[in-house]
Amino acid sequence: MSDAISPSALSVSEWAKSCSDLMNRCEHFAAADILSTRQRILDFSAGRSSFSVTDSGRFVGYGEAHARVGRIDLRFLSWNCEAKCETATFRTPDHHVVLHIPLRGEFEASQGGDTWVKVKPGDALAVSTPGVLRRRWEGQCDLLNLRIGRDVVNLAAFKSSRDTLGEQPLTVIHLDQSLALARFIETIIHDLNSDHSTLSDAAAAMHAERLLSLLLLRSLRKQDGRAISDRSQVAPYYVRRAEQFVSDNYMKPIDIEDLATATGVSSRTLYYGFKQHRGASPRKYLKGVRLLRARRRLLEAQVGGGRVGDVATAVGYDNKSQFARDYKDYFGESPTATLRGIR
Repeated sequence: MSDAISPSALSVSEWAKSCSDLMNRCEHFAAADILSTRQRILDFSAGRSSFSVTDSGRFVGYGEAHARVGRIDLRFLSWNCEAKCETATFRTPDHHVVLHIPLRGEFEASQGGDTWVKVKPGDALAVSTPGVLRRRWEGQCDLLNLRIGRDVVNLAAFKSSRDTLGEQPLTVIHLDQSLALARFIETIIHDLNSDHSTLSDAAAAMHAERLLSLLLLRSLRKQDGRAISDRSQVAPYYVRRAEQFVSDNYMKPIDIEDLATATGVSSRTLYYGFKQHRGASPRKYLKGVRLLRARRRLLEAQVGGGRVGDVATAVGYDNKSQFARDYKDYFGESPTATLRGIR
């Protein structure tokens, strides 16, 4: 308990206890073995995250609690182990913005390179850009994750011309220098633990998600010392409709004309809509969806067995070699390496 957040300027020494109390009020999960933990992380991340233990130290258990306030997703993760652990999360351009806040213990994180940043209690790691985020730690680690829908943050940025979302891969926010953000997070936690939650009301939740987004943007600007740009606002209906069509039909042959027909706009409009709001062409977006689905299948097959060729076919590839090339370009490792759990 000695390494919990200092109460000095923040009054957040009880965050860990308050988050732990969510176990009794909200959706929760507990596991005492590595395989169940790995499967749980795979499930709640929709195949985007994997978990590994990199030495033979004792793994005692894992627990989590989950709650929502509008489009803010709160997840309290509690790791109890003596081993060295690592998670890897593949983020796409439309991925949510996330704050990783250690409440007990510390971790290191890296995205897109060999440079690792250390995040300790009293800090919050803000992640907003695409790429593979790796997080590693050893020993007990209690972590609060706040995930905010990208459309919410982009809307807040659009309404506040001075504060916009950044392009740097990782930003460490010192919460004692961003007290408004810290205290509002604390307010959310306490409200969720109350018998009569104010934020369970839809209108209150909408204001809460926008205020949290604005406070986050201001904190990022304060940490970075400059305004940083974001090219997108809230995506128009036809982009979202195309995304849903891809999600439902990625295993079938799809071209941009199919998407245009499904959305009721021209191929040209669809192309420029995706480039502006998703940072990729419709074809590239479809490829990303297929590869993310493939990665989930391969990670699940580590336990149950499977073949790369079968996975390629299941996600819409008719050429195994092309699938292997695309997969390695996207994730930085071959599908065979993923299947065998090689890091």
